[in-house]
Amino acid sequence: MARAGKLRERVAFERLSGSVVDAYGNTSTGWAALTTRQADMMERPGKEAVTGGALDDRGTATLRLRKDSVTETITAADRVIARGTTWAIKNVIQLDSKGAMLEMLLEKGVAP
Repeated sequence: MARAGKLRERVAFERLSGSVVDAYGNTSTGWAALTTRQADMMERPGKEAVTGGALDDRGTATLRLRKDSVTETITAADRVIARGTTWAIKNVIQLDSKGAMLEMLLEKGVAP
């Protein structure tokens, strides 16, 4: 199990909410806050390239946090807000054999 001193980042998880129909018949969806947790985040250097005449800035990170009844429901359909950036969750794995920690691969600069 990770020591509490390593979990220094405060991150927020969001889940896509159901579609809402307004008075004019338009449907819209939005992101709703799911939970916030302490985590250990290791960001890797991103890549910048010019794609189609526009600057393309992508980066990846690894996020580790304790597993509980809420965090075990987080999937790649959710997203993370950390360090002032919105991150797409690419995968979630159980980090240790006891099932106490989760590790997530995150990517920024892409659609969540």
